Amino acid sequence: MSSRLPITLIGAGAAAGLVTGLWWWVVYGRQVDSGSLPLANALSCLTRKTDICSLAEALCAQSHVLGITHYAPAAFWLSAALLAAGLVLLGRRSLPPESLP
Repeated sequence: MSSRLPITLIGAGAAAGLVTGLWWWVVYGRQVDSGSLPLANALSCLTRKTDICSLAEALCAQSHVLGITHYAPAAFWLSAALLAAGLVLLGRRSLPPESLP
């Protein structure tokens, strides 16, 4: 295993998480700011697509940056998986070889 792989995965996961958070805010941020979508409901849209999320996307008539009107929760889970894989590999690398299965 490459010694850079864990750090690369952690960096990719963190970068993907940042992009995912920005993407989520572009889609739901204006509705949260206006009070038409409570933050708690909008936060649930970060990890899963609910009826409230679909309704919020459909009812938003405002223009968005780059025309983005939909958010995919799979992006959050991909970034979390990359970050978790990097952290696991980094932790495994720091363990003594005799303690590994």
